[in-house]
Amino acid sequence: MSTSGHPAMTAVNAKASRRYAPWLWLLLGLFTIRVVAQPIALRVDTPLLPRFESWYSGVLPYPLLVLTQGVIMLWLTRTAWMFSTGAIVPRPRFGIVMMVLGGIYFVAMVMRLLLGATILSHERWFASPVPTVFHLVLATYVLLYGHFHWRYGSNLREPLEESW
Repeated sequence: MSTSGHPAMTAVNAKASRRYAPWLWLLLGLFTIRVVAQPIALRVDTPLLPRFESWYSGVLPYPLLVLTQGVIMLWLTRTAWMFSTGAIVPRPRFGIVMMVLGGIYFVAMVMRLLLGATILSHERWFASPVPTVFHLVLATYVLLYGHFHWRYGSNLREPLEESW
C-alpha cells in the first residue's frame, strides 16, 4: 500500500518529512565538514584542525575513501532534498530495516570509541576518534531516515500478519 493514491496521507507525510529535513541537512553538513576538512588538514598545518592522520583510520586507501565519501554525500543530499520537498513515500518495513542497521552501526561506533579510549588505545582503527564521531553522524542519519519510514509508513500498514 502506498500514499500516492491517498491525498490526505500524502499531505500528512509531506508535512512530516519536512520536519525531518532540517535534521538531515544538519547531519549532511557535519559529514561535509569532515570530507572537506580532511584534505585541508593534509595540506595545511593549523591548530584549528586535527592532523590528517586523526581524520584517517587507514582502512581504505585514501582515493577510494574520498570516492566513497562522495557517493555517500550524493545519497545524503538526494534524500535530504526529497524530505525537504515532501517527495518521500514512507515504507514501514524498509524503515525497520534501516533502523536496525542504523542501530547496529551506531552501537558499533560507540563501542569503537569506548574501546579506543580504553583497552584498544594502541590500535589505530580504535584510537581514531574523529572518523568514529563522523560515523556516528552517518548512523544518526540512517536512524532518522528509518524512523520516518517506520513512523509514517505505519499509518498505512495492513494487519501485522499481512504486512510481514
